[in-house]
Amino acid sequence: MRLLTGFLIFLLILTACATPAPATPTEFTAPTPEAVTLDGTLENSLIVSTWRDGPKGNVLFPLDPASGTALSGYEPIALGYSSLPVFSPDRQTVAIVSFPDENTYNGDLLLIDLPTWKVRRLALELRGWVSGMAFSPNGQQLAIAHGDYHHKLTMVNIAQGVIMAQEESDTFISRLKFTQSSETLMLYKPSVNFTNGLSPDPPQVFLLDAQKLNTLWSAELEGVRDGMFPKDETITQPELYEPGNASYFTPALTFAPDRDTLYIVHADSEQLTTVDFRTQKVKTVNIQPKLSWFEQLLSLDAGVAHAKIADGTMKQTVISPDGQFLYVTGVSYASYKDQEGVWQVGQTPLGLEILQTSDGSRVERMETDATELSLSPDGRFLYLRHWGDEITLPWTEIFDTSSRKLIERKEAFYATPVLLMSGRFLLASTYVSPESKYAEQYHMSILQPSDLSVLADWVGPDFVYWPTP
Repeated sequence: MRLLTGFLIFLLILTACATPAPATPTEFTAPTPEAVTLDGTLENSLIVSTWRDGPKGNVLFPLDPASGTALSGYEPIALGYSSLPVFSPDRQTVAIVSFPDENTYNGDLLLIDLPTWKVRRLALELRGWVSGMAFSPNGQQLAIAHGDYHHKLTMVNIAQGVIMAQEESDTFISRLKFTQSSETLMLYKPSVNFTNGLSPDPPQVFLLDAQKLNTLWSAELEGVRDGMFPKDETITQPELYEPGNASYFTPALTFAPDRDTLYIVHADSEQLTTVDFRTQKVKTVNIQPKLSWFEQLLSLDAGVAHAKIADGTMKQTVISPDGQFLYVTGVSYASYKDQEGVWQVGQTPLGLEILQTSDGSRVERMETDATELSLSPDGRFLYLRHWGDEITLPWTEIFDTSSRKLIERKEAFYATPVLLMSGRFLLASTYVSPESKYAEQYHMSILQPSDLSVLADWVGPDFVYWPTP
């Protein structure tokens, strides 16, 4: 092997001058966001939801970000027991599945036309909590993954307001997205054994015909671990739920914004799996520092580096608007016994990694205690978050993707990019106030992304949910 490597090095040296290295993709760069001008109109309001006791359940309403109060003249829309809202591609419609009670029977589909603030209710009689929804790029279809112990995929014709196809699934669908043509649907399914909670088989991906929901292509993702796995493979009993007996792995998944591709950053190893639905191919590569051609050659003998995992790892990722980079963060959990013999759980943040989607190379790694992240709609800023605990307040670190540097840390702020009806974005935060002793009090804030100036700040008993872009 060393002789072969030496020979290859000699050949590459001879051709290095004649063959220029391929161009490295440049980082997406967006202009610094300008301050958003607010005028109290529906166009410059935020669409938010909160919980109300009684038959209304969740309610949806426009909020004036300058004051943090509901916009006058618009009646809140009762959603009942509902799923998370999904926006149509033109952001003119919000789709929500609504159930009359917590039993999740007889679910209706609510289609809310935002400019007119009118509701169209489709009595589809859906059953089971929604695990995912997606509009087709042309806005004509809506795919709904739902179910309890019986999982289903339902395709709705938006214009006609009817179910055009419905198929049962052997397990729940955690991710779904239409292809760019709107003619096919991409699915990701983890494997779960509902008898013992284990994930004995690899996750699967499917490409379905959007009209009939029949399978056009599928593949098992060998090597991807998503779910619960025994540390001792001979153990198959409920003791798995006892501390120290099992590991939980949640890989980071995201669909590309510009192509029919799914990226999966493994939770238990330094690997990236790319699922190309257009070519119907699956490729897995090792995540390594981005190397020169010479360094790549010298690493031919290197083995696969696996992460040291204790009781589980959860990873999250977002993708740049041009589809070139993945931003990945996460946390590992380890159970241990304290001095009194009581099981405790410690956590170790994994830092921030920037991966190049074309080859899985790591172009940057940064230490941070953040455990979650979001990307601004323009791709300029990463918001690295930590939830805090009973004593410490949450915080957000702001990372500039163009300079690849941390530029700000905001205490007592759990940053979520939120879009106004006009399409401009602000930053919003909701967290439980540590001073809450007898009843939970939530602290809400809205900030300008340009200079982090506070637009509104208030404390109340109602948790405000901010639908994200």
